[in-house]
Amino acid sequence: MDIIERYQPEFVTRHATLSETCSCPACRRGSEGWPQASVHLATQLRESLDPGCESVARELLLNPQAFALHISQGEVQDAVQFTAWDEMLNQQCINLAVHPALSLEVSLYALGVLLSKAQQYLDDDNRDPALLMSMGEQLAQLAEHGVLEEQLAMLPPIKENGLAALKAMGAMRLNLNLPMVEKMSVMLKLSELGIMPTSRLSERLEELQGGLQRCALLTGQPYILRNVLIYRLYHDVFPGVGCENYGAAMFSLAQDFFQLKMLLAIAMGEEQTLAEDKLITLFSAWYSWRQVNPMQVDAQNSADYSLLCGLSLL
Repeated sequence: MDIIERYQPEFVTRHATLSETCSCPACRRGSEGWPQASVHLATQLRESLDPGCESVARELLLNPQAFALHISQGEVQDAVQFTAWDEMLNQQCINLAVHPALSLEVSLYALGVLLSKAQQYLDDDNRDPALLMSMGEQLAQLAEHGVLEEQLAMLPPIKENGLAALKAMGAMRLNLNLPMVEKMSVMLKLSELGIMPTSRLSERLEELQGGLQRCALLTGQPYILRNVLIYRLYHDVFPGVGCENYGAAMFSLAQDFFQLKMLLAIAMGEEQTLAEDKLITLFSAWYSWRQVNPMQVDAQNSADYSLLCGLSLL
């Protein structure tokens, strides 16, 4: 049996020390072993947990050191093959996600630029990991000089994509662990999105975007959404082992953040912030729903087109 690197993030370590058993809806439905969700790769073992569990989500979102890694040696069998190309691409994505010079939105934009170039290499059947390392280093330098932030600001808005993504949220059916009145209020507001005329939907999008900007919880603790991004990269080995369509992967990632932010804004309403407990409940319910309702990729769209659609949601 091979000896490999075993990674244990701080949120996993802290969850293991909890004295009380979680009784959230997902845990009541969970099978044996829940919420364990470790990722077994040929070269490494990534210990992980499913944040559909609210106690996991709390440790994941509210700790700025949630992804401080504890590294040891481990053994693994029947692991997913992990090529040097996939490993390098995932690592460069993580590097951009944690770069101190980048806001969350600019990190997502940087990921899009990296994946666009990686798709070109892939299409040319050129899978030298050194190319990805060089590209990652170039993007890090651009980040330090503020160039990526300027480029993101220059992207032309494609409001139709945002409206379509918001309208699609009308089909969400979330198992919210909230008092009935609050639960019904959120679900009603979601359902309304699916039937709103375009003019009203456009107004609603602007209202929700404005609400996010005044949310004291998110602006005061920017690591909350940053941890969501790192989790996606770490747990899903983004853009995915053996992925061939990086544009679709970027579109899915951008759509995740669009949905999550809009959901939080909807639940916040006219308030200035969200309570931490409500944030945890919303995130866990959304994550569980997303797991069984993945984005459907239109096979007719090119990788470049999907990537641009993703960038337009930032």
